[in-house]
Amino acid sequence: MDLPELARHRVETFEIAWLTTVTGRGAPAPNPVWFVPEGPALVVFVQPHSAKARNAAARPRVTLHFETVDPGGADVVVIHGSAAVEPGMKPSAQPGFFAKYSATMAEIGLSAEEMDTYDTRIRISPERVRIGI
Repeated sequence: MDLPELARHRVETFEIAWLTTVTGRGAPAPNPVWFVPEGPALVVFVQPHSAKARNAAARPRVTLHFETVDPGGADVVVIHGSAAVEPGMKPSAQPGFFAKYSATMAEIGLSAEEMDTYDTRIRISPERVRIGI
């Protein structure tokens, strides 16, 4: 799916998005994540036994949304999609991931080896995008 211009801008320039999965009890579970585009998909890395991985595997309908800067909400971007959970995929093998996050990793003292413990990839295929409130 082609993303609208505002959504493409967020994907290209923002470092953090909120991944919302659904728990076993049906509750939304939003969490901040790092992400990179991969073709038309968006890729997030999580630890293998995390709630994010379990939730997305059991209930693959997810959203990825971004912070807003307009207090009126005109710049809301929510990407609705389907998640595929792929174990054994390291961030260091993902094109563009370390290029995007190496400075942030250094700033918070996170090594490449530590980041590679987040070795479960969630690949989100966008299906619908909501812009604005």
